Amino acid sequence: MKELTSTVISNRQIASNTYLLSLECEMDPYIPGQFVMVKAPSPGAFLRRPLGIMELKEGVLALLYKTRGEGTIALSMLKEGEAISVMGPLGNGFRIEDEAQAVYIAGGIGLPPLLSLYNKIKKGNFLIGARSEEDIPFDYIPARAEIATEDGSVGHKGLVTDILSGMNLKKPNIIYACGPVAMLKKVADISRHMNIPCQVSLEERMACGFGVCAGCVVKTVSGNKSVCALGPVFNAEEIIW
Repeated sequence: MKELTSTVISNRQIASNTYLLSLECEMDPYIPGQFVMVKAPSPGAFLRRPLGIMELKEGVLALLYKTRGEGTIALSMLKEGEAISVMGPLGNGFRIEDEAQAVYIAGGIGLPPLLSLYNKIKKGNFLIGARSEEDIPFDYIPARAEIATEDGSVGHKGLVTDILSGMNLKKPNIIYACGPVAMLKKVADISRHMNIPCQVSLEERMACGFGVCAGCVVKTVSGNKSVCALGPVFNAEEIIW
């Protein structure tokens, strides 16, 4: 893990409240599922923001994020050539196992780490859940991704877990998931019922990013664990939902 000063190459809106930030960054190689902590250019945003790594290729770091508060709004205003502090890669990524019939489930802003994993493996079924068509960055998702939207504007009308529940005839051999807690809990329930291994990447508010402040602790079957240092990827059966 290193703290680096990176230069903005581009920072473009690619969906509703969703931006793709490309940085010139000499960061160490990463494992899909790991993340970085970035310092937002705003006096009111004291803490760094954790962002999942979507890609690191030929010295260019790609980060996809949604504007949710002062820090991410400040990030969305970054212009080409500006400098930003980046710390990473951090945390533990996905453990790649038998991926022949893997299923990747991304909900909301859980998309970047799963895109990173899918682009590394290049196999399996990709499922995306969103509120509306406007929330989906179509230019960056796999061509054959199955989509669920809550308003029915594109794909299945309902939840992405509805699609997973209907896959009994083609049982996956591993599930990777990242998104809201309610979605992850449902994915964990389905995977347990179907007796399929499942890895989940948790999204929690973080202050330090490396296990010092204990601000992102979750309950597991083996005690409390910090998401930043011992996650964000866990086996689904570890988590006490």
